[in-house]
Amino acid sequence: MFTDTANSISRYFYQRAFGLLLLRIATGFIFFFHGWMKVSSIGNTLGMFAHMGFPAPIAYFISGLELVGGLALILGVATRFFALLFSIEMLVATFIVGFGHGPGIEFYLAMVSFAIALIGSGRHSLFKMECEKCGGFLCDGTAGLCTVGE
Repeated sequence: MFTDTANSISRYFYQRAFGLLLLRIATGFIFFFHGWMKVSSIGNTLGMFAHMGFPAPIAYFISGLELVGGLALILGVATRFFALLFSIEMLVATFIVGFGHGPGIEFYLAMVSFAIALIGSGRHSLFKMECEKCGGFLCDGTAGLCTVGE
């Protein structure tokens, strides 16, 4: 009886694609709103990056990356590409901030972004760009491009 009930509940909540969608949306919103803050007060952003020793083009790049990439994560467009860029960005931020009191939010965002880069966009995305069979970029598994099963 308990096993049947536990299995029923477990099967009801077995929604990998929906779980990935929630993860993408949450992570995308974090990056989007941080990008929006950077873009909307670009003068302060330039000063902050200059204080850390980065030139102005890096500040513009990171601001645009977070704004556009955050939206792309939310929509599921070029998910692996932007998630990989975010994981690199957050790893750099982790080492700049340091591990004084343990890993900060930057480290966790790097790990979540890297996980999204490994998983891909999932079923619920505006423009799915990876193959279900091989994970290839823009491979639909039917156009003769997919090498799985050969």
